[in-house]
Amino acid sequence: MNSIYADEADIRAAYRLFLGREPDPSGMAHYMGLLGKKVSTDELREFFVNSEEFHNRNLSMNQSTRVDLGGISVVVDPNEPEFGRHIAKYRNWEPHIVEILSQNLSPGDVYVDIGANVGVMSFHAARIVGPAGRIIAFEPNPDNAQNFLRGVWANKFDNVILYQFAASDEGSIFSLVGSSNTWLSEPSISGQVAQSIRVDTLLQQESRIDFIKIDIEGHEPQALAGLIQTIKRHQPTILCEFNPRCLRDHIGLAPPLFANKLFDLTDCITVVEYNGATSEVSNAEDLISLWTRKNAEAVERGFLPDGMLHFDLLFNANR
Repeated sequence: MNSIYADEADIRAAYRLFLGREPDPSGMAHYMGLLGKKVSTDELREFFVNSEEFHNRNLSMNQSTRVDLGGISVVVDPNEPEFGRHIAKYRNWEPHIVEILSQNLSPGDVYVDIGANVGVMSFHAARIVGPAGRIIAFEPNPDNAQNFLRGVWANKFDNVILYQFAASDEGSIFSLVGSSNTWLSEPSISGQVAQSIRVDTLLQQESRIDFIKIDIEGHEPQALAGLIQTIKRHQPTILCEFNPRCLRDHIGLAPPLFANKLFDLTDCITVVEYNGATSEVSNAEDLISLWTRKNAEAVERGFLPDGMLHFDLLFNANR
């Protein structure tokens, strides 16, 4: 489909691509009737993607399965390339982050998960904090949210609550882009959309918040802005992703600006790398310098393309 306006060949191609079949006469007649209205190829694609048949076909292809991750169960789609396939095959996900939770959570703690995905970290946290603790999770992607709730049921957790909102600095509507690791973009009338919320509004009655994890593909600055009253009140431990590429590409923010914002909340950050190695930095300049050096090393070793490196930042919000 490479023309501005759709034609008969585009319709036939859309049937094969999106519905996996040849067009039926009545359906073909319907879409041919739209050509006189100068329907664009983008609009034609959205007609097919939003059709009931496409939706039902995707449901039938969803092979969600329960996977044991050593003490917890998660429900994933093993065909989902960003997340589910790895978990189903290797039965782990970011063990260095699981170790951080083990070291920083205690029975009775309240853990907030911003960008909970299908619940891997929420469920590990729920096991650690126990029945006396609580898990408050946020995940706007409806497919992830369904598997998250299936996981809550599979683990028989009764101390986990999921809010299907995106965390931001204001209430708004965003488009969801990507597969499992979705990010937020300008809204459109097609595709999946999600509602955002200032998390402060939902947490203002909480008597304690001990740990906040934030991993939302570049939207971390807005989420932190919408959490500022909670952070000031409870001074929790925070684990926040620092992904310069996502910051630049998804929200147009220079990484040093976000680094400076983080040091408004703390005077020391522990940088956690993918392999669990840690370093401490005490200012934004040192954080950016460390990322630049580690990114160059990853590129030189052929481990990652340039700019793809991210850190997880652990700190106590004590300012």
